[in-house]
Amino acid sequence: VHIVAFILRYFFGRQLMNLADAPSLIDGIAGTEPARALTPEDYRTEESVAFKMNLVHLLLGSEIDRKLSASGLSALQWGILKALYDERARTPTALCRILLADSGAMTRKLDSLERRGLIERIRSISDRRSIELVLKESGRQLLRETLPHIVETSNRQLLGFSVDEVATVKRLLDRMVVNLS
Repeated sequence: VHIVAFILRYFFGRQLMNLADAPSLIDGIAGTEPARALTPEDYRTEESVAFKMNLVHLLLGSEIDRKLSASGLSALQWGILKALYDERARTPTALCRILLADSGAMTRKLDSLERRGLIERIRSISDRRSIELVLKESGRQLLRETLPHIVETSNRQLLGFSVDEVATVKRLLDRMVVNLS
């Protein structure tokens, strides 16, 4: 599910859907036979969709981390900067929710980004108990510098896919998200 969310949010600019928002995603293609449910005896790990999605996730994360290594950012740190840049989140809690990260990992990543002068934590004016995050100009600049690496990786993962195939992959991943939501 993490790779689905990552791909949908960062590479395709999509938000996760609610079941009620996408009834057409629940329905199969008219006239097609639904996939056969596996039994434990039929299950082969290396042939499972989950295994293949996890493999893509690991390869994608590794490639992004490799491309970002010169900048000193991890894929999660880049995602934090991008979410702040796009104004999709302003608090650590919101970042955890949209990036599917646990609060401990988020705190460590935010500490690192703050030490580097890329973000700033400030007390919320409306609720002094709450912390808001601000992307500093140095963070914006680093994001702009590294964005081509993310785009290149996104393009590489879809090398040889047709426009229709990319649309199909997105639609199928959307259906999986709905199924698991």
